[in-house]
Amino acid sequence: MPSSSSGLARLDSRRIDARRGRQVINMRYVIYWLVSENKKKTYIGFTDDIKRRIKEHRNKKVKTTRDFGNFKVFILENIQNENEIEIREKYWKSCAGRKKLKKLFEKYIDNAAIV
Repeated sequence: MPSSSSGLARLDSRRIDARRGRQVINMRYVIYWLVSENKKKTYIGFTDDIKRRIKEHRNKKVKTTRDFGNFKVFILENIQNENEIEIREKYWKSCAGRKKLKKLFEKYIDNAAIV
């Protein structure tokens, strides 16, 4: 499978819904946010396979999140456009994006030490 410049495998974003006989467009990439259980660390990333990537985080295969302990996962966006994914990830990592995350998820996470 050819890979993109960002190192993610390109996926065929189309499949046929057999029950309805029509084409369905799948979202290629997911931007996600991890919040450590002690709420002192956060991580924002993107992937083309969210189940695999979360498993890598939980199994401590990702250097950045190795010391997180238990964490919550929040899906921020599904994006099909390969060019847009890095732009959107940079937004969520910016000060404005992190402030928006805090506001959007404040009812799910107490505000201690986030962002």
